[in-house]
Amino acid sequence: MKRSFHALATGVALTLLGATAAWAQSAPQTLPYDHIHVNVPDTAAAATWYEQHFGGRRITEAPDRIMFGAVRLMFLRTREVAPTSQGTAIDHIGFSVTDVDAKLKELAAAGAKVDGPAREVPNLFKLGFATDPWGTRLEIVQDPELLGLHHLHLRAPDPEVVFSWLLDKFGGERTKMKGQLDGIRYAGVPGFSTVWILVQRGDSVPSEGHAIDHIGWRSMGPIAETAAMLSGKGVTLTSQPSPLRLPNGPSINFFYVAGPAGAKIELVERPGLKPGE
Repeated sequence: MKRSFHALATGVALTLLGATAAWAQSAPQTLPYDHIHVNVPDTAAAATWYEQHFGGRRITEAPDRIMFGAVRLMFLRTREVAPTSQGTAIDHIGFSVTDVDAKLKELAAAGAKVDGPAREVPNLFKLGFATDPWGTRLEIVQDPELLGLHHLHLRAPDPEVVFSWLLDKFGGERTKMKGQLDGIRYAGVPGFSTVWILVQRGDSVPSEGHAIDHIGWRSMGPIAETAAMLSGKGVTLTSQPSPLRLPNGPSINFFYVAGPAGAKIELVERPGLKPGE
């Protein structure tokens, strides 16, 4: 009887171990957040505007690009002011500053449309909204724990669908910002910045062609493997992996996918660059 019990216990333990190993293999790898692509009629003017008001550092791989930590803010040239990002699947960008009131006043003087005074949200932080001169909606928050580029705020009829999609495809940590707001935190990958993805409930239109055209995650391995992984998860690739030679930098490999609620998403591999570069 003792021997049978021991054999049973061993079998259960091996079964649990196998199940745990299978779960670990199927759990999605967290891909670090990589970039934001914004439509503007004058890329040089937009890059200068963001550098003046939100800092960051210029990079030389291509004209008019700014790095906030390890995240690129890049500008695509359009002939005219792009339709606003508000109400699209990628509704707005969040920046954290030391003084929200002063920053909103500064932005208003620099051509931004400010949505009234800032307000204090209990147990969260002080915040206000503005729209840059080219249609990108901005949320300005006063969060000393994460200054600089702070979050991306998506929009969808069912936020839970978006959270589930992102977690399954790109990993990340599902948690609450300040214990209050549902979100996914992309952090913990050495060399890369912490970025929050938040989702507000509401009808949305596709992001492509609007002020915030698309957002991007970094492929941590060969781009073809990432494409195969996403295809295996039922993701629609709207372009195939392709190389792109940057004017002053190494080639990248990239492709686009159809994200949730109409969000255009890019996956990019940056061969030869260290994490965070």
